[in-house]
Amino acid sequence: MGEVAMKRSDVLGLPVDPLGLDEALSRVGEHLRDRKPLRVVTINAEMAMQAHADPELGAIIRETGLVIPDGSGVVWALRLRGHRVAKLAGVDFVGHLARYCTAGGHRIFLLGAAPGVAETAAAVLKDLNPGLAIAGIRDGFWKPEEESAVLDAIRETRPDVILVALGVPRQEKWIARHQEALGIPVAMGVGGSFDIFARRIRRAPQWMQRLHLEWLFRLYQEPWRWKRMAGTLPRFAWLVLRGVKERNAA
Repeated sequence: MGEVAMKRSDVLGLPVDPLGLDEALSRVGEHLRDRKPLRVVTINAEMAMQAHADPELGAIIRETGLVIPDGSGVVWALRLRGHRVAKLAGVDFVGHLARYCTAGGHRIFLLGAAPGVAETAAAVLKDLNPGLAIAGIRDGFWKPEEESAVLDAIRETRPDVILVALGVPRQEKWIARHQEALGIPVAMGVGGSFDIFARRIRRAPQWMQRLHLEWLFRLYQEPWRWKRMAGTLPRFAWLVLRGVKERNAA
C-alpha cells in the first residue's frame, strides 16, 4: 500500500487521511497525471454524524480516495488517536487546488450554489490565480428532467477537476453517481465554499480560526444551524470518547 493508504485513520468508523496540504495535493496530482478518478471529501463532525444516520453517505465516504479533516471536532478525534494533524478547511483546500491547477494547466468546472454565485467565485479564483482555466460553470438549481442536459454540458467541457457545491449529502451522492461516467479525474464536494469566495458569507477572523472557533462565527451568521449543531456535536464527542475508552480497555 502507498504512503497515503498507510497513514489513513478513522473517526467513528469513517476513514480520514491525516495529511498535510502538500501530501493532499500530491495525492490529487497523481490522479490528474494518471487520469484515474479520485473523490475528495472534507469531513467535519456534522458530516460524520450524518453518515451514521445515512448509510448511503457512510458507504460513499468509506469508498472515497481522499478524506480531508475539515473541522475541529474531527481534528480533536484524530489527535486522541495520536495523529499530529491540523485542520485543512475545505475552502482553503479549494484555493490551494486552484493554484495547483493553474500551475499544471488543469481545467476546473464549478457546479452548484445559487444562480450567479459560481460565476462570481470563478472570477475571484481567476483574479487570485491568473491563467486559471475555468472549463465551465453551472448553478445548482435544475429540475430532475434537466439533469441529463446538465451532465452532457459538463461532459462536453472535459474538465480535469469538478468542484460541486450542492450541500451535504447531495453533493457527495451526485459525485458518486456521475464522476466515472463523466470521465473527470478529480471531484470534490465543496459545500459553501463558492459563497465564501463570492463574499456572500464571511469567513471567521484569523484569531477565531486559530482558536478553532470558526463554527461559532458561522453560527453567528446562520443561527438556524443551532438546533442541528446542538443535536449532533455533543453526541459526536460522546461517541469519540466512548471509542477511546473501549480501545483502552481492549
